[in-house]
Amino acid sequence: MAVTVDEKWLDAQYSVLGSVLISPEVAPRVMSGTSEQDYSGTCRTVFLAIKKLFLSGAAIDPVSVSGALGPNYRDFLVQLMQITPTAANIDAYITLCREQSRVAAVRELAQKMAVADTSEKLRPLLEKASGLMADKLNLKITTMADALSSFMQRHTKKPEYLTWPVPELNDQIYGELGDFFIIAGSPSTGKSAWALQCAWHWAKQYKVGFFSLETSSEKLFDRQMAAAAQINMEVIKRNVLSQAEWDKVCGMNPEITARNLELIPAAGMTPADVRAVTMMRGYQIIFIDYLQLLAASGDNRTAQVTSISIALHTLAQSMGVTVVALSQLARKKEGAPSMSDLRESGQIEQDADMVMILSLEKKDDPSGNRILHVAKNKEGICPKVMLAFDGKHQTFSKANRSGDVLGQMVADGKKAKRKAHQQADPNQMQILPENTPVPFDK
Repeated sequence: MAVTVDEKWLDAQYSVLGSVLISPEVAPRVMSGTSEQDYSGTCRTVFLAIKKLFLSGAAIDPVSVSGALGPNYRDFLVQLMQITPTAANIDAYITLCREQSRVAAVRELAQKMAVADTSEKLRPLLEKASGLMADKLNLKITTMADALSSFMQRHTKKPEYLTWPVPELNDQIYGELGDFFIIAGSPSTGKSAWALQCAWHWAKQYKVGFFSLETSSEKLFDRQMAAAAQINMEVIKRNVLSQAEWDKVCGMNPEITARNLELIPAAGMTPADVRAVTMMRGYQIIFIDYLQLLAASGDNRTAQVTSISIALHTLAQSMGVTVVALSQLARKKEGAPSMSDLRESGQIEQDADMVMILSLEKKDDPSGNRILHVAKNKEGICPKVMLAFDGKHQTFSKANRSGDVLGQMVADGKKAKRKAHQQADPNQMQILPENTPVPFDK
């Protein structure tokens, strides 16, 4: 006769609690490795009594636990000790107890899902089930000896970092699986095009999911085809491809189908939905276009966006999946955009491993160059790179004047200082020579 899930769970609970009673020294491991939700019925009552003694610093033994519970539990405690021959396998007992508690909880939720008759009733149940599958208590504590051994193993081989569509970024930005990236910018700066170009590039080596909350999969693929086959976007939008262009499309067939990239229409999705799809499809890298459009609970937009950012950061760390989320910037009239302009929540800046900000070189020239500013980079420098954007073919490349970006910005700053100096004292206005140094404010 097969052992049911509930029987496995009860056996695991008995073994964990029995181990504490016969070997109190394992109590800290049980307290850190399990929680109240991992026990049921009488076992939960015993666990809570042990936890109370543990937190108070009192001795934990059969006598003290029996005293805390009362005489009615004495026989049950004796039974727990009798069926647990040794505490040597406590780690295995803890793992099994937690695993079976999650299985039981998911089964209970599944029963509720079976009778839910609307998507509104199903959504919170699905989110809770997804949360249960996250192993939040799976702590991995590393001693200095373990860390040294790992260091020696890791640094004897060449590291593997994510490469970039613009090769000049490879020696400046060291991204890895499990990182949380933000691509920020004002509308029409090319965030989605840059994200698609990165997704296409990475899909040659990794499985990539592109969650779009505002653009259909068909429109996204039109942009991708313009970039991959170098066909004018206007020709694609008007459906007037020439025979030569159709030949290009057909010739691209092997390369396009070989890319491990999937487009997901994600309107109305929550971070829990994204996690569930990511787990189901086995993505190694995901894109969210864009973060502020994900659905979330909260009393206001700041609270909602904060919870979204935390959820995506947790997804990246817990699953080892690189998360690239696009974010809008608050509109500002003057000055270059910065991380403080991330719309609706400072939590985004705090959670991200890297923040890329795209902006126009000239505000009145949307067809001109873009400045890609790495405003935050936990693992390296924060460069500024000038990118040329070919809107007809939805493609970014390094601009010829990339090395002049910083110098141009400094020059613009000096001009602004001269103007401010002249306006501050109009009676003594003087024209400063072009190369006159202007001190910056401290």
